[in-house]
Amino acid sequence: MTVKNIALRAQSLVTKAFGRVQIFVLIIMCAGILLAYLAGMYLSGSIHAPSRWMGALLACSSVVAILQKRAYKDSLKLGITRVAGTFTGALVAYLYLLFFHFTVEGMLISVFILEMLFMLFNIYNNSHIATITLLTILLVSQQSPDVNPAMNCLLRFTEAAVGVGSGVALMWVIEKWNKVWQRVHKRIKER
Repeated sequence: MTVKNIALRAQSLVTKAFGRVQIFVLIIMCAGILLAYLAGMYLSGSIHAPSRWMGALLACSSVVAILQKRAYKDSLKLGITRVAGTFTGALVAYLYLLFFHFTVEGMLISVFILEMLFMLFNIYNNSHIATITLLTILLVSQQSPDVNPAMNCLLRFTEAAVGVGSGVALMWVIEKWNKVWQRVHKRIKER
């Protein structure tokens, strides 16, 4: 292979790589993360300031997970699953905090019980966000033992749901944009 062939091949690979980059999609993703961050930081932070960072993290991670799907329909299914999992994790955390204060042992037992429930009902895919939600709630309770368990659980559920809602709405926008982009790109090629 000559240097010229190598250069042409490298140029072709770089052109193809940059051809896949869709600036609009990247901007939409960043907008979704910003919305989730603001919801976690300011909405939840105005109710319980010490947990605003955890709230922002939970909301942002929900957006990122939803935006990993290729199609709106898939993101909607994942969104419903995440909200159900978040609710379950929050419920188990609430039940734990209703009777006990945070301990590492209690946290591990709660995770064990939550994961076992999902395995028993054969809905293990929901457990990841449920476990993340459970851990977030319990760690907030460790950091702020005086926080009301119901408020803590409701805030974390709301943050995750806001992140999911933002992600699903943005996937709808991205899907519509991709259809327009494909039509425009097709017309350009036809010329």
